[in-house]
Amino acid sequence: MTEVFPSEERTEPYTTEELERLHRGIQVDDVDDVHYDDIPLDSLIIDEDHHKQGIRILVRPLTRSRSVSPGNDNCQWLALRAEVADPHQPRSKVLAVTQTSKDINFSIRIPGGDEDRPPLWCELYYDPSSDSLILWNKSDVPIVLARISSPDLPSVSFGQEIVPGATKELLPGTWRISIRVPVLDFRILEKRPATLLQVPYDSPQLSAVSSGTEVLKSSGKRALPDDDGDSDRAGADKKLRGNDTEPKEKDGVIIFLGPRDEPLVFPLPNAAKTKQVAIPNGHALLEIQKDETASIPGGCELDQYQITKRDQIATTGASSVFTAEHSNVSDGIITVKVLKTHGAHSNTKPQDAHKNVIRQADIWLREYQSQDDLKHESIVKLYGGDARYLSLYMEHVDGKDLAARGVWRNTSNDLFVGDRKDALRILRDISSALHYVHQKKKVHNDIKPANILYSKDRGAVLCDFGLSTRTVDPATNGGTPYYVPPEFIGKKLRGPASDVWALGITMLYVLRKIAFPDARGRQGHPKQLYWLIADLNRKPTQHPNRASSPVAQMQQWLTEVNEVKSKLNTRDKIERLVLHMLAPNPNQRITMAKVMNELLTDKDLATNK
Repeated sequence: MTEVFPSEERTEPYTTEELERLHRGIQVDDVDDVHYDDIPLDSLIIDEDHHKQGIRILVRPLTRSRSVSPGNDNCQWLALRAEVADPHQPRSKVLAVTQTSKDINFSIRIPGGDEDRPPLWCELYYDPSSDSLILWNKSDVPIVLARISSPDLPSVSFGQEIVPGATKELLPGTWRISIRVPVLDFRILEKRPATLLQVPYDSPQLSAVSSGTEVLKSSGKRALPDDDGDSDRAGADKKLRGNDTEPKEKDGVIIFLGPRDEPLVFPLPNAAKTKQVAIPNGHALLEIQKDETASIPGGCELDQYQITKRDQIATTGASSVFTAEHSNVSDGIITVKVLKTHGAHSNTKPQDAHKNVIRQADIWLREYQSQDDLKHESIVKLYGGDARYLSLYMEHVDGKDLAARGVWRNTSNDLFVGDRKDALRILRDISSALHYVHQKKKVHNDIKPANILYSKDRGAVLCDFGLSTRTVDPATNGGTPYYVPPEFIGKKLRGPASDVWALGITMLYVLRKIAFPDARGRQGHPKQLYWLIADLNRKPTQHPNRASSPVAQMQQWLTEVNEVKSKLNTRDKIERLVLHMLAPNPNQRITMAKVMNELLTDKDLATNK
């Protein structure tokens, strides 16, 4: 169990602007033969082949519309027969939505129509720990949600108004959304469970990789013939964009949106002739124990794999990290990070549990997308991830983070235990990684000792991109308070310069100028100091005790930092760089490019003196 300090390491779900950006370029196709009928969705037969595809939602629009578009390959129109039907009656045509390893949610948007009906926008988030979905009303008006299937009641069992911004947990079954008039029916299906493989620990089947599989690139994607590194992404983007022209008639268009990114590419694992036991409701990757193997099903060979758990590295209320073997990764031991969600069964309020699912799913998506295209020796390698379990599969770095007690942090005084050579190596490696990230027009937003893995053999490796944003994105409230730059107060500025500041604070710890900052938030600490980043820009009236307000506490921290800065030796080349990193004005703060130039051109620094 890792030591936990109160820190605001999470961030708000995607904003409207970010969602628009993620879903931009969805193609809308004309579908003239949509069949409208009255056969209940519950009566439609889902056979075993459909179940194996991973179909989770059946959607039937109730508004007559000029065009209906699934928008992605994870949606398809199916003609299904009813359990009891007239043989002369045509089959019902519904939209079947498959949850793939890249889908955290499914978005439904229906523009306004006749009878002055407002537009509909709902997000359906998949809950990784159950068969439920979380509905989030993103519309500007209330919607009425009714369950129209029940084992006891053949008709509508209830109608509930969901106000804008509110959420609702939806169990498997058929539901109807109305805005003044019925707009949409959809049926939620139970997900296909993972299975526990009863295989001996030393079985060669666990680590075998099919000899006929394609070679994986470092990102975990398939290396295609004549692959120039960008052609597969460009091709996918071109396919999604289609015709960029707007439809002539916007009214009466139903758009079903899926994620823009292409699915994960993993080769099909070897089949193992073993006894399989279904893992019941819950989260398979959180339920398996050491040396147990979970077989993850998928709608296609790309989403099927096996995970064999080895050693637990860390576990907190927000995540579980452990080593494992992945049947599709030939590098041996990998690190698995699973983001946890607090379901409705916990002691939290339902709305808080729903928001937790949404927040953790969005954090998973941020981290995956932020790290997917990063290829640097001092950034942990990402092999892939699975949205169905909010899991990330990464390179296993044989080194502990700089905050690890008893390894790099003294257990009695919270000081770093490394020497000057370690400090220079950490500065050089992380500066190089950050310079690369900033060149990619990205901001890490959570540079701190706990997100830097280090060993004398490998050096320093940057990890955890769950709060990363583009440089053009609005400033996030996420992160850890002790590493937030002074310009965030009032101006709410964050960018590459804020990463530089955070590395400067980290280096004060690495140089043993200050104790581990996060320890200040610990209950019982003699100099306890903690505040929430999001509260720094709230109105002062919301904090009647100004002496203990978030701004006052951060200013106290900055005063302590300034006192330490004043004692840095400007003749020491490392300390001089750290001093420039902690310039209060972000425009005068040294950049990672200049830091790297100093490290590469200074003879003493280059030779690790």
